[in-house]
This record gives sequence, structure tokens and C-alpha cells, in this order.
Amino acid sequence: MSAIEQVEGIGSVPHGYYRREQALTGVVLLPGQERHDTGEHPENARRLPGVVQRLRASADWERLFVMHPRHARVEELVRSHDTRYVESVRRADRDGPVWLDTDTKAGPGSFDLATLATGAALTAVDAVAMEAYWRPDSLFCLTRPPGHHAPADRAMGFCLFNHVSVAARYAQATYPIERVAIVDWDVHHGNGTQEIHYDDPSVLFCSLHQWPLYPGTGWLEETGEGAGAGFNANVPMPPGSGDREYLEALDAVVLPLLDAYDPQLLIVSAGQDCHAADPLSNQLVSAAGFRAMAERMAAFASGRKIGLVVVHEGGYNVSTLPQVDHAILGGLGSFATDLEDPFAADAPPAEGWPERLAEVRRAIGRHWPEVR
Repeated sequence: MSAIEQVEGIGSVPHGYYRREQALTGVVLLPGQERHDTGEHPENARRLPGVVQRLRASADWERLFVMHPRHARVEELVRSHDTRYVESVRRADRDGPVWLDTDTKAGPGSFDLATLATGAALTAVDAVAMEAYWRPDSLFCLTRPPGHHAPADRAMGFCLFNHVSVAARYAQATYPIERVAIVDWDVHHGNGTQEIHYDDPSVLFCSLHQWPLYPGTGWLEETGEGAGAGFNANVPMPPGSGDREYLEALDAVVLPLLDAYDPQLLIVSAGQDCHAADPLSNQLVSAAGFRAMAERMAAFASGRKIGLVVVHEGGYNVSTLPQVDHAILGGLGSFATDLEDPFAADAPPAEGWPERLAEVRRAIGRHWPEVR
């Protein structure tokens, strides 16, 4: 056997061979977002253009990888979704506009854009998985509609296709990747991702979300079933949680769990609706808090020499999203951004948080002693 044949990994050179001083990050953009026309709805085409405009106007634009997506194919979608459901979204594209559930709308252009949004996550997987000196360490997919509420067989919570689930299974089908971890910090529980992977030990799902809040799932006792028992971890955050609580949850629960699971790819469902000014939550995370969360995810991925894919989920204040998303990219790429946040204040500790954290650690610690 040659030296090249003995190398483990995708290509002839392992990730650990190269040492770069600067983390390389970037964005996957989504052209034509207005084609998924939801009208006067919290999830609308005005959410993300301001983010891109801010990035283009900043000095940081030149340091970013900038990529454009391909469409996810039906055979890729059905790794996570029922074929009949995928076809129902296609019909809504042709016959709509229609409401697929009480708050999820689809119409002409929706199927095309949703498959492009899922394809953005697949494009990011390809980029961070390749073996090359100039590969990005991480990519942030600036996409809509979100995806983490979509289970296998229905639309839900503004979501049509579950981008992170399809990306996880695409990575496993395409690369020598067996274990994928998904961390979800959207303020709403990622019920669709949980449901799809609830009995799947090859995907570790960990969600930080406000409790109680839509969709009503995600209690700490929901830890998976069958072969997937212990591979689903919920951290229900009390209302009023801010930087202090979210970072403590990452440090005390999520990072030890990731360390024990040892994933070969890390995906983040990044919903910025736990920001202090978001209209759909009661949380108090600041721009600096989002940067710190992104820094922790990037440091873990870098330490393990694995790729990191970040997929935009919620976040519904069009005035604050540009700063917050810029801060996340700064955390991924280790460069400074403006963190002066007029909506963030020195909030008191969230009521009941120490007790809740202890409950979470006990529930997850039954399966993972590292988290006790």
C-alpha cells in the first residue's frame, strides 16, 4: 500500500497536515429570495437582504468565501422527507398560493427557492469537506425559508424542507462521514430535526430553545428512542435567558456532549430569534453573545479538524439581523465586528436557570456521564 493510500480522509492530504493562522469562513448566498412570497408574514423576503448589504459594505467582505448554491435534488430531499410530501410542496408551487399549515405558506416559486435553500447547505458541506489548503473552515448559509420545524411528512413553522437534516444525510451518503452533530440555538425547538433523527445514533441533535414556546416540544426528557436513545439532547431555556445562560449551557452541556460524541461534521441551526430585540421571543441574547456562541462552535470544529456548516433559521427583526449575523461571521472567522448592541442590557439572571441546568445535566447524564 502506498503512502497516499494509507491516508485517512477524503483526499490524499489529511486536514491536520496544514496549519493556518487565520480561520477561513464565508457565506453561501441565496439569489431570488423574493420568489418565495409570503406577503406580510414574519418570515418574508425582507429578512436577509440587509445582512448581505451590510457584509458587502464592510471591509470584511474581501476576507470571506462567497459561494452560490445549487438546487437540492429530489433524491437528496427524500433521505429526510417522504416522497409524497416533497411532491405536495411541488404541487403547491404550481397551484398556490396555499397555506400548508396554519403559518406556513407556499406558492409559485416556493419549491424552487426551498430546494435552493437546502442546496445551499449541501454546497456548504461539499466545501468544508474537501481536502484543500484553501478550503473554508466554516460557511454560513444565508437562506430562507428556515427548515428545522419541518418533519419528514409535513410543512410546519414557516419551514418547507429540513435543510440541516438533508445536509447531514447527504454528508453521510457522499463522504466518509459516519457521525454528524447538529446544534440548534434557534429560540424555537427544532422539532422537525428531532423527529427525523429521534432513533438515529448517527446524528446527535442538541437544541437550546426557550421553554415554554412554540412548538411545545423539546422537554429535557426527550432524549431519543431505540438505537437513538441518548442521541437527542434538549436544553429548554427559561424566558429571560441571555448571554450568561446560553454560554453556560454551551460550556456545561453542549461542548462536553460534542466532545464525547466526537462528530466528523458539525452543523448549526442558527436562528437569531433569541436576540433581545426579536419580536417572537422573550430572550435577551446580544450581538456579543451570538459571536461568542459562534466562536465556541468554530473552536470545537477547528480542534477536531472537522468542517462546520451554519444554516440560517429564525430571526425576524430586519433591523438587528445585519449586525447579529455579521457578529456570527466574526466569531467563525476570528475577526472583529461592531458589538455595541443598543438592545442588550445587563439583565438579571433568568429565573430558575440554575435548577433547570441541573435538571438538564441529570437527564443527559443518564446517557453521557461526561455531562453530569
